[in-house]
Amino acid sequence: MVITIEDDFQFLVRKISKSSGIILTGYRDTYLRRRIDLRMKALGIDNYAMYSRLLEKDQNELKETINAITVNVTEFMRDKTPFMFFREELLPSIMERKKKSQSNLVRFWSAACSNGEEPYSIGICSKEVLPEDWSVSIYATDIDENCLKRASQGLYSKDQLKNLDPSILQKYFEPSGSDFKVRDIKKLLIRFKKHDLTSEPPISKHFDAVFCRNVMIYFNEKQKVKMLNDFYNSLSDGGYLIIGRSETLPAEIRELFTPVSVREKIFKKV
Repeated sequence: MVITIEDDFQFLVRKISKSSGIILTGYRDTYLRRRIDLRMKALGIDNYAMYSRLLEKDQNELKETINAITVNVTEFMRDKTPFMFFREELLPSIMERKKKSQSNLVRFWSAACSNGEEPYSIGICSKEVLPEDWSVSIYATDIDENCLKRASQGLYSKDQLKNLDPSILQKYFEPSGSDFKVRDIKKLLIRFKKHDLTSEPPISKHFDAVFCRNVMIYFNEKQKVKMLNDFYNSLSDGGYLIIGRSETLPAEIRELFTPVSVREKIFKKV
């Protein structure tokens, strides 16, 4: 039996998928090949069999490969409507619930926050809706330390900000060379922290909303159930879960949440 380059490539993809727990079947082979080839080129490796052997020995390179494959072009409010719903429906509802318990502290978790656009968007929406004397605490987590470093700097290109209204851009960002930097980052009270959703317990508890958008597509069913149970346990009673519009809750999880908006994939803790 002759082993072809294609055989070596498919073996490598299965190895990465098994080692990481990330399901790669949803990705086009051309995309996977392009991302993997870039990593191989950076290391001076020219065949998939040799790269497979390297991944067996080098966990750091495996992480680099996963980061290369799952990297997304990120923008502020790339999907505008979930954030509009958050701003117009969820925040007023959270505010009413908090008033009943005589609290003016709201807490959010942006899970798998990538380069930080999501937690900053949450912070901006909150500042626009909540009274000035209210406190907003946002936990922003990701498994990729490079992403967290970039996120904490709050520096973005014009293209990454193209979905923001000019008034919001002017209010919350200031020019920094050819880019824009988030104004008064400390005032948004965002804590950036490394966290693995597949293996670690929840980052904290008593969140009013958890955002975890377009992350489940990378996980197998067991990992999804573990992660969603963690979100359930980390939410306050009546707290909200916001997932990606192309994602669905596994059957065994659905009794834990009730839909608030089927279109925007927003659920409420039962």
